[in-house]
Amino acid sequence: MYHFNFGVLWGEWGVLLFKGLLVTLQLAAWSLVFALALGLIFGILRWAGGKWVEPICWLYVESARNIPPLVQILFWYFSASFILPQGLFLYMRDVGYEFTAAVVALSIYHGSFMAEVFRAGLNAVPRGQNDAARALGLGFMQRMISVILPQAIRIAVPPLVNETVGLAKNTSLAMAIGVTEIAYATKYIDSYTFRGVEALIAATGLYLLICFGLEAVGQRTSRA
Repeated sequence: MYHFNFGVLWGEWGVLLFKGLLVTLQLAAWSLVFALALGLIFGILRWAGGKWVEPICWLYVESARNIPPLVQILFWYFSASFILPQGLFLYMRDVGYEFTAAVVALSIYHGSFMAEVFRAGLNAVPRGQNDAARALGLGFMQRMISVILPQAIRIAVPPLVNETVGLAKNTSLAMAIGVTEIAYATKYIDSYTFRGVEALIAATGLYLLICFGLEAVGQRTSRA
């Protein structure tokens, strides 16, 4: 019978797991910021339509969300030096190449899903609102900021929260390129202490804490 020993996590290994938690939170936060930006931009552009804009938006959304996130993480990790300008590649290396590659991949992947969420929210706003705002002489940006987006974002909050939870869980894939987040720290602890079960239980608790926290924030925001 296996004998649990959670005491191993109270020393330096517990500190390592806590540092992994901080990296996970940072990775999720940065990826969320860029994913929301991409989702909002492409969601609005696809909703607004246009002869040339619509196919470009469609290509991004369908390509990004149908390529597994792990493949995208590996692509940016191994291919950035070939496809990016040298200056940008050197900047990624200086600020943390593995971390930056993971942020780029997760942002692009989840941004494609968020683009569809924002587009659905915009479609849910009655077209008469846009027509009335145009009749009042408001320009496109004025209509979006003052009339359409506030309503669309309120509608989009629940699915955006779900996507954010998915993003937080997918940060664990960054361990494949050496980002020292929770999953990587768990594997490291198992390699040196052979207490992988305890480490995995602790990691599970941390992921549950993150996801439950995000869901609580989302519910609170939906009621506001």
